[in-house]
Amino acid sequence: MSTNHASNQPPSPQLNWTSIIQLVFSALAALFLLGVAALIAMTSSIQYFTQGSSSQELTQSFMIAASLAFAGVLVLPSAWYAWKSLSSTKSEPLIRQEPRGFGLILTLVVLCVVPGALWLGGWVAQKNQFAWFLLPLLNILVNGLSAFWLVYMGIRGLNPGSPKRRWGVFASGLILSPAIILTLELLALVGFAILTMIWLVLDSGTTTQLQSLIFRLQSTTPDPDAILRIVLPFLLRPGVLFIAFTFISVIVPLLEEALKPIGVWFMAGQKINPAEGFALGVLCGAGFGLFENLGNTSVGGETWVILASTRITTLLLHCLTTGMVGWALASAWSEKRYLRLGITYAFAVVVHGLWNGMAVLSAISSLEGQVDILLPANLQQIGDLAVVGVIILGVFNLVLFLGFNTVLRNSSYAKTALSTSEGEVPGLNPSGLIPMEQGESINQVTNSPSPLSSVETSSLPVIDGQSFSPIENPPTEPETKSWN
Repeated sequence: MSTNHASNQPPSPQLNWTSIIQLVFSALAALFLLGVAALIAMTSSIQYFTQGSSSQELTQSFMIAASLAFAGVLVLPSAWYAWKSLSSTKSEPLIRQEPRGFGLILTLVVLCVVPGALWLGGWVAQKNQFAWFLLPLLNILVNGLSAFWLVYMGIRGLNPGSPKRRWGVFASGLILSPAIILTLELLALVGFAILTMIWLVLDSGTTTQLQSLIFRLQSTTPDPDAILRIVLPFLLRPGVLFIAFTFISVIVPLLEEALKPIGVWFMAGQKINPAEGFALGVLCGAGFGLFENLGNTSVGGETWVILASTRITTLLLHCLTTGMVGWALASAWSEKRYLRLGITYAFAVVVHGLWNGMAVLSAISSLEGQVDILLPANLQQIGDLAVVGVIILGVFNLVLFLGFNTVLRNSSYAKTALSTSEGEVPGLNPSGLIPMEQGESINQVTNSPSPLSSVETSSLPVIDGQSFSPIENPPTEPETKSWN
């Protein structure tokens, strides 16, 4: 085989539209989030000092602002690596070895810091003079550190790609998929509201009760407990419960499990292997779960500890199910295993639906004793069982999550993971060799058995044992190179 260079002129560079789109999307998202966060913080501070708003309102505003700012900062690396991909004409892939015992040290840090931050947050929530400043920081610490640990445990030993790909996929899960999913869920909610109104019109008895409910709400004081006592009996009606559970346990999982791995969908034409698909799915799920957690825990107040601690297991659920769907998508694309994709998607929807349903039932059962309403006996018993079910399902999700990573880490996919489009170095085995910087313009892949030896000198690509100069350094005069 021979290659003739008829001209000493280097080939004209082609626009990398993937990097351009990633740069524009990430930069705009980061600027928007940081700008909104700054606006909320400033307006809340002015309102507090001029109009004398309550310290609880100030705390909630600062928690929302801090969460938005944190999300904006997490999107910036995606823009940075996309910019480096466009501005750098050549770059060598650098390899670093993970420090010995890093996973164990990280796990111990998480087990010590997260419970400590939750305890401190519970104490701070009782002290209004400190909550506006400390609680937002503790909220970011708990959610951010939990997400980092889950990502590490999900992708360790696998090869999800270059930093540009990793941060881009994570940013898509953090910003893009929540925006699309929330829009579709809102449309579905409107549809369910229309169906509910039709049902109420057809049922004259329910219509009368609804009119009475509206009249009582208009005449009552704006007290959350009073409103709950009025609304709860209506919400516990069998028809209303059926509609609510259909939406929460069926529609929501169907939409989310299809769209959460949106970053993996963007890899459809790149023939990623199942191990890469799982790792990329974990990144998407971590981004989506972190967005959801930051939003739900930003209410602050005395319930922050319960919300923040329970949302960690929800973050695990999103990492697991999205990773599994990513694994199944890659299997369908690279190995034509479409049945695996269907079964895995159905399994993810069922697990997600069970989790949502049991979480709602356990929340309803927790109302016993907090409101002056006697819950139905069977509903109270089901709610108590749901609490146990949530714990069992959480343990099952953790075991399955770690087991998936272990199996894939020891499979041939991880040992021979190649990503030609990202210019990656093979042989990133489970011992902890992690790519730090990838040459986006390198289109050939080395077959060297030692990745460390390939970067000690020039990192030239090798084909059939013979090296050749990369395209970034064309010859100055026509020449012919040949190899067998």
